[in-house]
Amino acid sequence: MKRFVTVRSLILVFALLAGIIPVKATERPYAANGNGVATFITDAGGNVVGANLMLSGQGTQLGMFSGSGRIEFVPDANDPNIVHVPGAVTYIAANGDRLPTVIENGLMDLRTGIATGDMVFQSGTGRFEGASGKAAIVVVQDFVTGAYTFTMVGSVNY
Repeated sequence: MKRFVTVRSLILVFALLAGIIPVKATERPYAANGNGVATFITDAGGNVVGANLMLSGQGTQLGMFSGSGRIEFVPDANDPNIVHVPGAVTYIAANGDRLPTVIENGLMDLRTGIATGDMVFQSGTGRFEGASGKAAIVVVQDFVTGAYTFTMVGSVNY
């Protein structure tokens, strides 16, 4: 009888441990495209220093999504036609799961309206809790209307 109780106790301990040990995230390919509108932010001198973003699109792992974010335009010290674009965007899947990102290596050419950079995935909500990964992004911005399109390709781990 004592041996039976010990075996049952061990089985219970293993079952409890299996429920709390995190499952390793799986790397998944990620691609998305969409469009949005940037509402430009100006300083007291009338200079555009950033933008609030509203967007929507379609992406692998996300499906149809919407999102919002904020970016800054930081002038390049060596080229007046280039701005660095740090910022953050949160993508929201149709079911409400959130996938936040931060922008790394963001650069925009003010002559063409083309920006490039990396969207670095942060831990989100729902299935994206603990997410990580990165996707390269290309944005084509219309400075007159604020409209833009974007394409991303990379991988997300969750």
